Amino acid sequence: MVVSFSLCIPPSKMDCYRHYRSQQLVLFAQKGDPLREATGIRPSLHPVTINAIAEALKVRAKKLEDMPLRPREDVAPLQIAMSAGRIATEAIQKRQEASSKDGMKLLDTEEQTIAGRVMGVVMRLDNLESLLQAKCASVSWISKYGEWGTFGLLGDKDTETTMDVDDRILSDPLFSMSRSECLLALFLHTVEKPTLEQIGETVPGGSAIDFLDADRKEVLIDDE
Repeated sequence: MVVSFSLCIPPSKMDCYRHYRSQQLVLFAQKGDPLREATGIRPSLHPVTINAIAEALKVRAKKLEDMPLRPREDVAPLQIAMSAGRIATEAIQKRQEASSKDGMKLLDTEEQTIAGRVMGVVMRLDNLESLLQAKCASVSWISKYGEWGTFGLLGDKDTETTMDVDDRILSDPLFSMSRSECLLALFLHTVEKPTLEQIGETVPGGSAIDFLDADRKEVLIDDE
């Protein structure tokens, strides 16, 4: 039932890889993959989802009064959920409009899956960001080689401030994209996958985490 490179790569080459990866995510999120039409293989839902999460991080950093995404005493969880839903809906609409000519428009179940993942991540941002920090802090090479940015972090929890993170998200799209990828991976691994396994259901394309390089996957998904 369906419901709804590695450490040995020099830093300069790693940056090139990350830039290439971010460009591919944006490209596929906007245009889809026309080569898939002939084979009938459905495009991955991850690029659209990751871009939507990155947009949510930017909206949160801007502190927009009509789009609250950070819990406060005067902000109800429902308001955050509505903001997340709006971001997910806009991302899906853009994907559908861009894909109207390549025959790979999203199916209803795929739209539901993307929306559910975006809202699931946004509603758990604090917990997922804390988990991301904890996992990265437990791996010595990240601090030793200054690879925090690879995970969308500025440093450990004692050196990274909310204001600094927001500023970096607004000024560095690659940083935001890296953070979004990591947050989605943690959500899929700790929330979606075990929940679906427990109830015996699936989602379009499954919950495979195939968008992380080997180093990040080893850090974040340590039991695979």
